[in-house]
Amino acid sequence: MPRVTHVKAARKDNPVCKKGESYYWWKFPFRGRSFSLTYPKPQQLTQSGYLISIYDLLDMVNNYNVEAGEEGGVETLIDEVRDSITEIRDQCQESLDNMPESLQYAPTGELLQERIDASDSAESDVDYIEEPDQWQEVREAQDEHDQWVADEPASNSKKDEDLHASWEENEPDEVEDFEDFDTSPITEAIDNMLI
Repeated sequence: MPRVTHVKAARKDNPVCKKGESYYWWKFPFRGRSFSLTYPKPQQLTQSGYLISIYDLLDMVNNYNVEAGEEGGVETLIDEVRDSITEIRDQCQESLDNMPESLQYAPTGELLQERIDASDSAESDVDYIEEPDQWQEVREAQDEHDQWVADEPASNSKKDEDLHASWEENEPDEVEDFEDFDTSPITEAIDNMLI
């Protein structure tokens, strides 16, 4: 990983800022400098396609908006993560298969096999993640409350007022708010792929 240098005031204009502005730069061997106004993301500091894919996947999970209580939202996120992990694993497997057999047991081949195994493990871990049980409980409570509201009797006579009082006595418990979905188990599974 290259060293990142922070320049507080540029001496001259560069591709990202004017003279006097703050910027960051870093350099890979045999390549020109890279510039950024903000500290570079991890995927900008590596030349490994594998690591770039992992960092991009982590960014996707961290920026994915699963609205609390959204039906099917967690399943959609899990499907996207699983598909990405499968794609990463398949690329590693293809690279390993395309290597001469004598090199498959060399350090590069062993690294590819470790990455394949880590991808399989991450995919397995992600498969066990589900939406919080509390979400379904709140949905059921909301449906019960909606049905109770729909069953409200008219109050046009004394008899109807008695019905209304009886209806009010049967009001369901207050509906709780949905808790936020915790993506940390997903990011932990993906973090384990950083080999």
